[in-house]
Amino acid sequence: MPKSTHFSGQPLYGQVIKLLDKSKILDFSRKNGGERYTKRFNCWIHLTVMLYAVMMRFDSLREITAGLLAETHRLSHLGITFKIGRSTLADANKRRPEAIFEAIYRDLYATYRHVLSPDSRSGKTPKWMKRLHIIDSTTITLFSNLLFKGVGRHPKTGKNTL
Repeated sequence: MPKSTHFSGQPLYGQVIKLLDKSKILDFSRKNGGERYTKRFNCWIHLTVMLYAVMMRFDSLREITAGLLAETHRLSHLGITFKIGRSTLADANKRRPEAIFEAIYRDLYATYRHVLSPDSRSGKTPKWMKRLHIIDSTTITLFSNLLFKGVGRHPKTGKNTL
């Protein structure tokens, strides 16, 4: 029985991972300084962990690490053969430059644009792709210290600060 080129019967996570090229991802990471000061948690593992977290709809590092711990035997074929701690994941999210993930996205788009494009006849890059920027959506608390300085009670004495 010949193997099908379609993805029927395979989990969604496996289908997405098959579209990625590990050597290209590690090359993008080395070029952008993402493999500096890392021992085992390289960019490939970081990307697979973050894709896993997105697909499982996890909201916190605690959920991600607990989910990975439960699925360790299933993810060993991806190179995740060790327990990933919250601090390891937090450090990687903080230190690894976003330019790596931008390069991965642009490479994936260039590779699969003919599949995604509504008009497969055009070989040109769309205008919107040239203007595309990836934005970090983490919450920034700019003035919380100034606005709420005098409100509430003192943490040690319990007296009202007003």
